[in-house]
Amino acid sequence: MQTYKSSGCDARGKEFYNSYSEVSDFFLQVRDIVAKKKKARRLELNNHLVRYSESSIEPVCYPESFEGIILSYADRHPFNRHLYQQMKGVWDEHKMSLRVQEDAKK
Repeated sequence: MQTYKSSGCDARGKEFYNSYSEVSDFFLQVRDIVAKKKKARRLELNNHLVRYSESSIEPVCYPESFEGIILSYADRHPFNRHLYQQMKGVWDEHKMSLRVQEDAKK
C-alpha cells in the first residue's frame, strides 16, 4: 500500500486495498456466531489477605461482580473522619469549577 501511495498509483492502490478489505458472506456468518457466543467482559478482582495473628492469615474472597469490587475497595480503604476531611477539602477547593450552570441544563 505504501509503495502505491508513494508512487502515486491511485488506481492500483485502490484495487489492492479493496481486495483485502472485502468481507464475504462467510465472514459475516462467522461474525454473527462470535457475537452470539460472546461472553461478558471479565471483571478484575483481587482478594485480600487478613492477618488475625502471627500464625493465622486468611484470604477474604469477594464475588466476581461490581458489588464485589465495591466491597473490596471498601475493605481496603475504610471510610473515616480523616478521609472525609480530605475529600471535603478537595471538593470545597474545586466545587465552583465543577458546578453545572443553570443555562446548560436547558
